Amino acid sequence: MVGSGKDDNIATHLANASVLAPDQLAIVSARSGFFEPRSFKELYREVQICADFLKAKGISKNDHVLLAVKPGYQLILIAFALFYIGAVPIIIDPGMGLRAFLKCIKNTKPSALIGISLIHVLSKFIPRPFRSIEKKVLIQSNHFSKEIKKGERNHTTLPATTLPQDLAAIVFTSGSTGTPKGVCYSHQVFEAQINHLQNDFGIEKGEKDLATLPIFALFNPALGVTSVIPDMNPRKPSTADPKKLTRSIQEFEITTAFTSPIIGEKIVASCSSQKIKLPKIKRFLLAGAPAHPSLVHDLSKVIPNGKVILPYGATEALPISAAYHIEVNKLSRDISLGQGSCLGRPLQGNTVRIAPISFSPFESGFNCPQELPQGEVGEICVSGPVVSQEYFRMPGATVDSKFHDGQLNYHRMGDLGYFDSEGFLRFLGRKVERIITQDGPLETERCEPLINGIKEISKSALIGIGENPVKQPCLVVEPYPHIKQTDLAALKKQVFSTLKIHLPSFSFPYIVFEKSLPVDSRHNAKIHRLSLAKKWTRLVRKNPSKYS
Repeated sequence: MVGSGKDDNIATHLANASVLAPDQLAIVSARSGFFEPRSFKELYREVQICADFLKAKGISKNDHVLLAVKPGYQLILIAFALFYIGAVPIIIDPGMGLRAFLKCIKNTKPSALIGISLIHVLSKFIPRPFRSIEKKVLIQSNHFSKEIKKGERNHTTLPATTLPQDLAAIVFTSGSTGTPKGVCYSHQVFEAQINHLQNDFGIEKGEKDLATLPIFALFNPALGVTSVIPDMNPRKPSTADPKKLTRSIQEFEITTAFTSPIIGEKIVASCSSQKIKLPKIKRFLLAGAPAHPSLVHDLSKVIPNGKVILPYGATEALPISAAYHIEVNKLSRDISLGQGSCLGRPLQGNTVRIAPISFSPFESGFNCPQELPQGEVGEICVSGPVVSQEYFRMPGATVDSKFHDGQLNYHRMGDLGYFDSEGFLRFLGRKVERIITQDGPLETERCEPLINGIKEISKSALIGIGENPVKQPCLVVEPYPHIKQTDLAALKKQVFSTLKIHLPSFSFPYIVFEKSLPVDSRHNAKIHRLSLAKKWTRLVRKNPSKYS
């Protein structure tokens, strides 16, 4: 083994894989000619060469490096080269929009930039957010691998010595329900996440992962797992070709996949149309947004020898708990009737408490919020080795989201939920998306599953109409594409009828339709309800009778 102490650099895991399984593929592209496959021995060697190259460019230990490269091979190679030399990659999702993206750069104040030509051009035309950057490395897609090997010397750079609590990476949240924030990942947080993937989900060396979510592909080299990069645009999962995904799973004998629900839906549809199953898959993890019980059920039938797993967490804390398809299938009726998505039970080493709902910072110590009784709805707060300790250079946000009870440090997830009578953690929606109505509070997961169960409806979103704290509830509905305009009136009546039967104490003055609900780019699953609320409040104010 190349190192085995707890203070080892995270890149040591890749070094170990290069010794234990030198000829096993570390990364391969399902798209022909996209990049050449690399074994673990080859990948680790290139990481060392890349580390030499970056050091020659002036990048050194503790540099905060804005990493803006294409997902897949480039991201894995350069991220591990930065881990190797002890530099800190800053990973920002460009799908959040240009203004938010630039604000994240400005607030983080990186000392170096490694990026494609587009980001370098951007830094010249909009220089202010990039002022802190002193070192720049241009990545040219077709030439980078050759460039780092130019004048290749004997490898001289040694892996940086790091402590468990040292900062390893800064990973930004998507900002789908608030300001994007840079989460501080220490080496020990990465280590705890790897342990959960191995011990709780049973991921073993030698497996093959369909890497549809680029950020999670960074775990594979450390796990000794082959990353198969699918032929799709990871920033637009809704455009992925279902048959290409299914073909990749079969050809590469994929054993594990970590995807958003939209990818799960595509694979189910593809397997159904071709009347095939995927017997090699051991586990299929769905994350990013609640997965409808029908999807979980259908996917479990497609992978007869595997498990569908719904891990719960966030960028700040992942994984916290996990639900399995057998559990979801048993609770499917309750979930569909608005009793909350099943998040399973906390994983070993994690603690979950339900605290009273508040938009103010929690006090710590003796005066911290008391845990609510079983069955009461409140804020989900989590503690454990995978929980990050702070946001980078955002002390206010850290105070708002963290507290301790005298023994444990907690992170406030921003989610609402409760523990049911079986001890399962249930999710009712985001705190900021809960609607205060004249009839009482209403959570998204209490009503949206009712509407999503209607066969003509693809998805729906609960929003509040109005500027006052007490709002009028409104359902924004996205029908399936084949539904005709002339069918919408009847569909609207069905939605009203469903709400009246299952939520009789609430009045819904508005049901409106959209061709496509706006969703986040990372998972293509989180609906932008707050932007929808602004839009429809404006439209309803102009012509209330049109939408009632």
